[in-house]
Amino acid sequence: MTSDRPPRDHPGPRWEPHTVTAPEQLAPVREAPLPTTGLYPPLFAVLGAHGGAGASTLARWWAPAADTGPAWPASSHTTQLVVIAARLCLPGLVAAGERLREWHAGAAPDGVVVLGLVLTAARPGTVPAVVRRYRATIATLATEVYEIGWHDELVVTELDELAEFHPADPPSPRRVRVRETVPADVHRAGTQIISRLATTRRDAAESEPEAPS
Repeated sequence: MTSDRPPRDHPGPRWEPHTVTAPEQLAPVREAPLPTTGLYPPLFAVLGAHGGAGASTLARWWAPAADTGPAWPASSHTTQLVVIAARLCLPGLVAAGERLREWHAGAAPDGVVVLGLVLTAARPGTVPAVVRRYRATIATLATEVYEIGWHDELVVTELDELAEFHPADPPSPRRVRVRETVPADVHRAGTQIISRLATTRRDAAESEPEAPS
């Protein structure tokens, strides 16, 4: 899948491009700016690693997000901070690994930064051992991994009926109706992504050279 894992003192979320082999099939590229569906432009984009990855649902749940479909956001006019979405199953993990390898290898558009990987349950119940083992392998490619469980109500709920998460929202109760409140795991992941985003922006600002006096 890849060559050696980066050393423990690796300074950032991205590996050295020469240490990773890009997949043969690259993701498409979105040249147009991401849509603004709320009061403000999106803070991050959700990229679906494969069909049925749940990117549209996640982008609807997280008000600060935009759905970029299967494509890397290439426009610098809107955010290029990305979370990759995939189902927690072997095909989903393989697809997620390809997108992560593509980014690490430097094959994604300039400016793209992957904040993490979001894995959504492929079915209710326990995760098979073989899937858990491969998840651990793919997790080495992601700075952060966020997991969303199975929510039965999604089967009978339209996207525009879903409640939305906003960064200032209080934690969700354990049991919710998805039309009224986002599930607790969705709230938790959204909060963690926003925190990660803030850290990424702070680190970027600190790394910029100071203007001459």
